[in-house]
Amino acid sequence: MNPRIAANQQRTFLAQLAQVLPHVERDSGLPRRIKELLARNRAFGSRDRRLYRELLYTALRYLPWVRPLLDSGELHAAQLVAWLAPEMKDTAAYRAALLTDWPAVPPTLAEKAAALRQLLAAPEDAFAPTALLPAWFHDHCPAAFAPPHLDALLARAPLWVRLQVNDPALALDEFSRRGWPARGFAALPEAWALPPNAEVAGSDAYRRGFVEIQDLGSQLVVAHTSVAAGQVWLDACAGAGGKTLQLARALGDSGRVDATDIRPAMLEELRERAARARLGNVRLGRGTELYDGVLVDAPCSGSGTWRRLPHMKWYTRPEMIAEFAATQLAILTENAARVRPGGLLVYATCSLSRVENQGVASRFLTAQPAFVAERPARDFGGEFDGAGTTLLPGTHDSDGFYVALFRRS
Repeated sequence: MNPRIAANQQRTFLAQLAQVLPHVERDSGLPRRIKELLARNRAFGSRDRRLYRELLYTALRYLPWVRPLLDSGELHAAQLVAWLAPEMKDTAAYRAALLTDWPAVPPTLAEKAAALRQLLAAPEDAFAPTALLPAWFHDHCPAAFAPPHLDALLARAPLWVRLQVNDPALALDEFSRRGWPARGFAALPEAWALPPNAEVAGSDAYRRGFVEIQDLGSQLVVAHTSVAAGQVWLDACAGAGGKTLQLARALGDSGRVDATDIRPAMLEELRERAARARLGNVRLGRGTELYDGVLVDAPCSGSGTWRRLPHMKWYTRPEMIAEFAATQLAILTENAARVRPGGLLVYATCSLSRVENQGVASRFLTAQPAFVAERPARDFGGEFDGAGTTLLPGTHDSDGFYVALFRRS
C-alpha cells in the first residue's frame, strides 16, 4: 500500500474514534451511531467502511489498552489497534503498512500483553488482560476473567449458522464454492461455523431457506431441551425467531410453536424467516391453551455477547443487572401459568451474570413449588449449578448463554 494512503486512513480512523469515544459509556445504540458515521462520508466505498468498522470495534474491545496511548502517542494507538484487528482481506493492506516493525500477533491475550509491554517499553502492570472487562463484573462471573473464556470474549466472533435442510450439501457445497471454509460441530450436526466476513445473507442457500444465521450458543439452548415431535410450544420472547424456527423443525409438521414478542417489527421478520424456511407450523400470537413447553428467552444485559457488542462492556452498570433480574423473574412467573401439568418451562438468557442466571432461577424455584429443576436433555460441556447450565464462550467459541429447565409437576 502507498504510505500516503495508509497515513490518510490512519488519520481518518483516529478522527472517527475521537467522535465515538465520548458516547461509549452512555449510548447503548453505539453500533447505529458508528454505522451512521461511516455512511455520512460518501467518499467511502464498501471496503473502506468495512476497514474502519473493524478498527473501531477492535478499539472498543481493547479500550483500556488503547485509551492511554491516545494521550501519549496517537501513532502507537493506531498501530496497536491495527495489530489487534483481525487479519482479513479488508484490513490486510492497512495492517501491513502500519506494522512493518511489529511481530506477528500471538494467539493468547497473555502473550499479546507480554509482547506489547516489550514493544512499547511499558511497565510490568501495563496491558493487563483482566482490565479488558469491567472490574465490577468479576463478582458476576469469575470464569470470564480467565482463559479460555476471557480470550473468547475479546476475539472477533465466528459466524455460526444452522442448516435447515436434510441434505447438508445443498448449503455446504455453495459455501465451498464461495471460498468459505466451514467448521462443523460434531455434537450438533446442523451447526456450522463460517469466517466472520462470509456474506451468508447474500447466498442462494440463505435465500432458499436452507440456512439461518444463529450463534451456536443460541442453538444449544434449544438443544439442551427435550422437545418431542407433535408437541405445542410457546416462544414467549421470540424476537426475530432464531430459536422459534429451531423449535419448529424439532416439533415437525404435527407440532406447532406459537411466538410472541412486544416488538411487532421482530415478529414481522420472524414471519418472513418462517416463510423462507417453508415452516408452516409457526403461528404468531398466543393461544389460550396450556403448552407442552414454554421458552422464555428473557431480555438481559447481554454480557454473553460482549464479543459482538464490545461497547456494552463499558455501558452496562451493576444497577442495570438488578433491574434486568427483576424483569426476568416477572416474565418467567407470568409464563409459568401457561405450562401444562407435566410440561416444561425453559428459562434462557445471553448473560453470564449469576444475578440474572442462577439468582433468577433460584428465586423462581423458591416461589413456585409446582416446578422442579431438571437436568438438560443433553450435556454439551456447560456448568450445571443445580438449577441451570451456563454455556461459557470459550468452551465452544460461541456467545455465552444460560439455560434452566423447570418441569411442572
